[in-house]
Amino acid sequence: MAEARSKPADIDQHARTIAKAVAQGRFPQLTPEVEEFLETRPTDIFAASEGVCRHMPPSGDDEALGFGYLCLLQMLLERVRYRADRGFAEAIELIAAFQATLVARVKAEEIDGTMLAYLGGAMQQAKIAVSAELSVLSSDLDAEEGNALLPADVALALDGLIDASGGDPFVLVGMFAEAGHVLLEEAKIALASYLAADERPEARAAAVLFLLDPAVAVRRAAALALAQGAALLSPEDLRRLIAMRKWRPEHERADVDIIIQKARAAGITCAAWDNNGPEIVQASPIDGSGAQLLRFISRAGRKKRMSSILTREGIADAFCAAPQTRRELGQAIEAAGAEAAMLEIERSYVDRTLAHHLADTVARGEVPPLDLLEIAEAIGGGDWQPMRIDFRKALDELIAELPADLRDPEGIESALADSDILIELEEIEQSWFEDSSELQEKVQSVSRRVREQFTTALLQGNGAIAVHRDQWAELFVRTALWMREAKVDEELCWADLAVVARAVLEGHDLTRIGLMRNIAERTVAALSNEPDRW
Repeated sequence: MAEARSKPADIDQHARTIAKAVAQGRFPQLTPEVEEFLETRPTDIFAASEGVCRHMPPSGDDEALGFGYLCLLQMLLERVRYRADRGFAEAIELIAAFQATLVARVKAEEIDGTMLAYLGGAMQQAKIAVSAELSVLSSDLDAEEGNALLPADVALALDGLIDASGGDPFVLVGMFAEAGHVLLEEAKIALASYLAADERPEARAAAVLFLLDPAVAVRRAAALALAQGAALLSPEDLRRLIAMRKWRPEHERADVDIIIQKARAAGITCAAWDNNGPEIVQASPIDGSGAQLLRFISRAGRKKRMSSILTREGIADAFCAAPQTRRELGQAIEAAGAEAAMLEIERSYVDRTLAHHLADTVARGEVPPLDLLEIAEAIGGGDWQPMRIDFRKALDELIAELPADLRDPEGIESALADSDILIELEEIEQSWFEDSSELQEKVQSVSRRVREQFTTALLQGNGAIAVHRDQWAELFVRTALWMREAKVDEELCWADLAVVARAVLEGHDLTRIGLMRNIAERTVAALSNEPDRW
């Protein structure tokens, strides 16, 4: 049964709650009510953007409330983007409609350049690509308002930005990323080139970070400009260049090699990495989409720093927070949610996992998020390099460690049949189900009378789950590895999962594996209720 929906007025209530928390210096709580709102009200992206425009200065007079709506907008857009990535037409259409609405409002002069920068920043945080029409309009708007990204007094403007960033190149580039997300690529290229040629070391340090810009042309322009002034780079710049070299697609590495060679020829030595590793390393379970959250707590002077990395067939996102007091850190962890599901694990597990997802990212011709480099500097991750995990070999390693009762045929059959009642998986496997727009249509076309037969068919022949044996086996292996590396006293069910993974890979009848039956039943239940969420 679908959960009760939020009332239409709830968006205002949630925005005010977030605004109050921010005004009091607290982190807003991601409560079950907020989660329900985000999952059931995707079309409120329009109401959220209107709230930003209504309250954010200079058109409004309540900046805290404006940021409350902006926070909701970013979270709503992110969830819509997740569904769009999985091929759901309604999500793809909703993103297009949102950008079309922004275009119309710009043309009607209802949104100025400042407000569009705020809304574009929310899109940037949600990793939504800007439409060509909106990008052109943004550049035209900046030109009309005299707010071009590279004005005539750019040197003075850059001085102000450097002061505002505290000289931190990561903060400085973050400012450019949010404010410039809706700008044309040519403007970003001009900015990267200008920074690389500027005499201020903070500007050159920011230009180095543009080598991890999502746009290929921007990365290329930054590399060419940095090669011209490589002799003026700092030891920290050189360290970052060496670290990120293999984080770029293979055909782009020669550009970085040239910069490194010229810097070394000029006598620049590479700065040492901070060897202070994280005090706490945690990882969430892997959900049905393949996503996993990695979290680190490290020392930053007298304070603590929380960093997190989201992996999903690559490095999907990364966030490195500013240093915080112990109290602030506690609030941040509580606001992050999913505390019960996080396990403290060995550092070696994280390094191996990140190497695998870096390889996936680079293989697609992409680069990881810039914050990954900042996290590497915070916890000593300078040796993270792309390297895929061979999950069949990893499974063999797990199988070699199985206890005696899971080695004989009788014990194996019993483990497979009872894999639907593994206590350690009760909460984890709730997100384990097939999820696609095509399968959703099939599920909804099946009458309740034949739903049980349909569920069984998903596990047989060319059924939607049966054809993805390899993917499900990999998920089980990844989860087993996660459990085995956990720093807990009690023994988790990694061995049972290894047995299930091997059976799935070797063509065992999926209908006789309790865990797979669970997944099939959950798939039908989830997709039959999907329209209630949208």
